[in-house]
Amino acid sequence: MFEDAQRTVAKFLAPLTVDDFLGRVLQGGVHKIETADALGRTGILGADPSAVLTAATQLAPKLTYHSANASGPPPSLAAIADAADFRRRIEQFHARNYSVRFPELRSLWRPLDILARAFEALLHQPVTTSAFWSRGGMKAPVHNDDHDLIITQLRGTKRWYVSSGPSELYNTWENIPGRPPELGPHQVIDLHPGDVLYVPRGTNHTVDSDTESVHLGLGFTPLTVRQTLIAAIDHLSDFDRRWRMSVGGNLPVQLQGTGMQPLESVAADASTQLMTALRTPGFLTAALQRRSARAVGSLAALAPPAALPEVTLDTVMVQPPHAFCFLTANPDKIDFSYPGGHIYIHRGAQQSVVFIANTRQFKVREIPGDVGDDIRLSLVKQFLKIGFLEVQLGTT
Repeated sequence: MFEDAQRTVAKFLAPLTVDDFLGRVLQGGVHKIETADALGRTGILGADPSAVLTAATQLAPKLTYHSANASGPPPSLAAIADAADFRRRIEQFHARNYSVRFPELRSLWRPLDILARAFEALLHQPVTTSAFWSRGGMKAPVHNDDHDLIITQLRGTKRWYVSSGPSELYNTWENIPGRPPELGPHQVIDLHPGDVLYVPRGTNHTVDSDTESVHLGLGFTPLTVRQTLIAAIDHLSDFDRRWRMSVGGNLPVQLQGTGMQPLESVAADASTQLMTALRTPGFLTAALQRRSARAVGSLAALAPPAALPEVTLDTVMVQPPHAFCFLTANPDKIDFSYPGGHIYIHRGAQQSVVFIANTRQFKVREIPGDVGDDIRLSLVKQFLKIGFLEVQLGTT
């Protein structure tokens, strides 16, 4: 639920407030959050993050690594026998001064999955997770990332050298390669266990460490100006056929500068229509609501049950902590958007659906609305099937 997501993120970011982070910090530059609750932050990947990582042998084919002072070629990660063998390979990377990156960690530790999902509930954008494990003496090359990072130091210490200038906020698609990134004027930031560092996408940085270090990275891209205008264009094209028409013309010839006038005319007319729409009260709100519905539906799916449990009118239903939804509607149907997809439900069940979305725990018979018990049971089964609801144990 939105309130739960707020509380989860607020606890993680404290003493920084959620509103301050989503406003001032996301529109600013690099920001460090000093330790407020070191134990709460350092335990986000378990009491022993190294043990969690080395037990995840399934991640071996996905590991990446880097070093600016490697003492040899990277070891092989093929044919990992077990967790002990996996750890030996990691130690070989460390012995050659490589920092090892472990991706896709959400399935490894439930509190981390809940934290990432809470950020997704506030951002309406996907959130990735990764951990970096290195030993003392490793130095990273100067680089930047194509997404924003929230870094949490879990074990050891790490020194960050971060460019002082504003980030270029590069687009994520492939461009003609430029020069290798340079650090230039920079600030030095030391992270200790429990400290958090926010680094905007495109910020040049490097790191080194005198001790063994494990840090966690949450990656995401906030809503941008470009995405806002794309949402407006998508919404306009939903109800104005002109935006869905083919522009026509021999494109290879037009790209040489011949016959561009029709395209220029179409684009100019469309931009005028867009400006008019953006000045219409409520248009941009509706456009961003539809964007959020699509964004939430495309997030990593909730975990469905292995088998549907028996449900009666006295069964107590609960929302698991990683479940959330976003509701929109047209005159006929509700779009119940959830991580993993959409359920489209007749507006006649609106009171029931809103109750299910906004109530953490309830008996099936408590679902309100002008619907019969068969509809109540049917709705609950739909939400059980997608993992949005669970049965409270002992209440079937």
